[in-house]
Amino acid sequence: MVLVNYIFFKGNWETPFYPDLTVESKFHLDNKRTVKVLMMRHRDLSTPYFRDNKLSCSVVEMKYTGNASALFILPDEGKMQEVEASLQPETLKIWKDSLRFRMIDELYLPKFSISTDYSLEGILSQLGIREVFSAQADLSGITGDKDLRVSKVVHKAVLDVTEAGTEAAGATGLMLVGTALNIHPLEIHFNRPFLMIIYETNTQTPLFMAKVTNPNEK
Repeated sequence: MVLVNYIFFKGNWETPFYPDLTVESKFHLDNKRTVKVLMMRHRDLSTPYFRDNKLSCSVVEMKYTGNASALFILPDEGKMQEVEASLQPETLKIWKDSLRFRMIDELYLPKFSISTDYSLEGILSQLGIREVFSAQADLSGITGDKDLRVSKVVHKAVLDVTEAGTEAAGATGLMLVGTALNIHPLEIHFNRPFLMIIYETNTQTPLFMAKVTNPNEK
């Protein structure tokens, strides 16, 4: 028997990107290689933001309509490994507690699509779930056959990030241009590898965690 767990997240941004501002731009894979990607752009976006000087990264929260938000984490150059090693529940709590609304003059974020599947037998065994994979498994409540056991566990995740949200949809974006004077202009370019975490806001439960190293690769 194969156990399949499939999750597909669909959400629309509270403040969609304006499609006419999407342009082709460079994404730096490393210090030497770049690829051309479709780069979405926001102007004068008021959204939660935190600069983590200890871990040398910037954190931007983009809210979905409903009870979900996305955290985009942009490590400084050469700091990705350090930020990844610090991805603990305590770190996420610090980021969430430290987020404050900030006017971002220019936000650049590439369009990307993620589709990944994992075999979880080894991971579940490490967590102590072993009997269901062995001859001692008793799944007779499903078919009446006492010889039934699980031979494979597959988890699949799909995520598309576009101007409208996480799936291409017919939505009209409205670009609002502010007139307030910003003494310290802020521009954030997600033009190098970054992390993304989608979580349910009521329970603060992470739904997706992703590392984007090349937006052109699924």
